[in-house]
Amino acid sequence: MWVKLGEDLLSGKKIKEITLKGKLYKFSYSKEEFVEVARKSGWPEYISILGKDYTLKEVAEQYKDVQSQFISDFKSDYCLNSGGYGSGKSIALYIKLILLCKCFPGNRVLLGRKTLSDIDRAVLPELFDLMPPSWYEHRVKDGLINFNNGSQIILFGLDAMQSGNITDIKKAQQKLKSLNLGAYFIDQLEEVEYNVIQVLNSRLRRTEIPFRQGNSDCNPANFWAYHLFKNKEMYVNDTWTLNPNSNASLYESSMLYNPHLPWDYVRKQLEEDESYVKRFVLGQWTTETLLKGSVFAKEHIKYLESFRKLPVAVEEDCEIYDQPTRGLEYRIGVDPSEGITDPSSISVVDSSGKKVAKYNGKIPIIGLAEKVKFLYYKYQKPLIIPERNAAGAALIREIRDLKVYTDKKTEYKQDKPTERLGFRMTSSSKHELISHFNRLLRDKAIKIFDPKTTEEMHSFMWSNEATQQGAGAARGFHDDDIMSTLLAYWEFNPKREIEIEARKVTPQVNRRFQYN
Repeated sequence: MWVKLGEDLLSGKKIKEITLKGKLYKFSYSKEEFVEVARKSGWPEYISILGKDYTLKEVAEQYKDVQSQFISDFKSDYCLNSGGYGSGKSIALYIKLILLCKCFPGNRVLLGRKTLSDIDRAVLPELFDLMPPSWYEHRVKDGLINFNNGSQIILFGLDAMQSGNITDIKKAQQKLKSLNLGAYFIDQLEEVEYNVIQVLNSRLRRTEIPFRQGNSDCNPANFWAYHLFKNKEMYVNDTWTLNPNSNASLYESSMLYNPHLPWDYVRKQLEEDESYVKRFVLGQWTTETLLKGSVFAKEHIKYLESFRKLPVAVEEDCEIYDQPTRGLEYRIGVDPSEGITDPSSISVVDSSGKKVAKYNGKIPIIGLAEKVKFLYYKYQKPLIIPERNAAGAALIREIRDLKVYTDKKTEYKQDKPTERLGFRMTSSSKHELISHFNRLLRDKAIKIFDPKTTEEMHSFMWSNEATQQGAGAARGFHDDDIMSTLLAYWEFNPKREIEIEARKVTPQVNRRFQYN
């Protein structure tokens, strides 16, 4: 029975309902069926959603069988089920997990969440409610669920791969590298870093089954999967995502697609503020819905987005948007990292206000120094403005013989000036960087061509977290391109540049004076 069902699923059969442990789970409704079930759940004939009234039949007309589509997708490489609270995405994830184990004997599947305690507390009770005990053996100490057909579920706490010291992270990654997986299932993907998913994707190589697939669910949140699944075109030239042409599918659902939810629960959720309703009831997943407290105005970001274009060349892994031009002066901003968990970024801007080149990638400091030197000599030995905090100190040691920005401060206790190479990032100095950059935006003195920088601007938020020093990327996003860009434009003065250019083309007048 199960093997035949697997063959049907591979051929495109759609699962609309399934019975497990004597209970019917239905995932697709006609308009009439939806209204009938909703009425039994206490839904009224008129429902107010964000100040607009709908009849129950009109709500039913908006229904989509998203969970059926997600469960039945056995052809995509990666499937993400995103939705509001109570939309049924978790139960759909668990049922699809069971199907991959029962329909394809000998499968090996990883079931992950941020911590093992989260799996024990929130995932396993619901999973075991779906399966008769005769199907499986749960080996608690080993973190395994073995099926009687040879399939296996490996329970894995993913925090071991994204927190702690570098040694612990590498040990956890090495543990996964010994696995040959047919699939993975991640509950609450918004709690997982992208580098973890990269490792899991590299383990999808099991040959005993006819296909391999990654499956996840999430609430609409500020994290990397928004770009990968919703905004694929932004990652054509990016190095940390999957190829945008890869077979990745997104399924978005609303709380109002689940007619089994009791009305008193739905009503209370609809009474929340507009942002909450859009995100956690309707399941809308947009940057406008998610992000509050953005550092940069939407109109400024939209203005910069109008300049997006492909690089004219890629040299030494650096994206080149304009080749060096005689007569222009250049500046280089550098946001360094150790190259393990966060990427480093380099931005090059010219005296006309254009960002003409960039580099972004995870690379050791010695390698980052080589990228800086390449761009330094290519763009006529400009001023380099690196952040000197943490990894920046190591970078400055490698490039100190070049033209590096000097941070001049006055020590008030000794009442004497001090000079240090590099830009010291503090809450106040970051605020100065941002204020200066916003002034340039208001004057339309900036042109940025690469899409990743402008995309990061959407998720660059004011923050009270000490580690972000007043502002930084929303959780799950990066701000390395933003920071290198801010540094590159630091002390950039378009009026001064205009005056310099004007003097270059103004004829020199020799005046003669007569003295009595």
